[in-house]
Amino acid sequence: MSGPGLNVPLNDPRMPALRRIRPPAFMLLCVGALNLLFCLGVLGAIALGYQMPTGADPATVQQAQPITWSLILTILGAVVSGALSIWGALNAFNMRGWGLVAVGSVTAMFPLTPACCLGAPIGAWMLWVINAPEVKNLFTGSEPSFPG
Repeated sequence: MSGPGLNVPLNDPRMPALRRIRPPAFMLLCVGALNLLFCLGVLGAIALGYQMPTGADPATVQQAQPITWSLILTILGAVVSGALSIWGALNAFNMRGWGLVAVGSVTAMFPLTPACCLGAPIGAWMLWVINAPEVKNLFTGSEPSFPG
């Protein structure tokens, strides 16, 4: 089987779990990348001096909007969220770090960028797949320590 992550023969006992986890892991990787690209776009727009409209009144669009702490924290949170989603997806491909895959799935659902519209169903799909007993038992390292 080609692609990122584990390359195992077809008769390997991990193959059914890998086939289940690869589609949502790939989509989680895409959502994380979209989060980071959106943040880069916003930072580029700020650097070039583009203004965000604040209402329907054209006079308010012309006024310079100061960069606020809430905007900075939102962009920083979106960058961290995107990076955790990508890291979790890469761990899902390699079937290690169950906890990090779960964190990456949850952070993809945070409504910090427009990519959360894709991140919510994809993160839920990934959580559903990694909680299946046949998939959960094949993860190596950082197994969940809580009953479930």
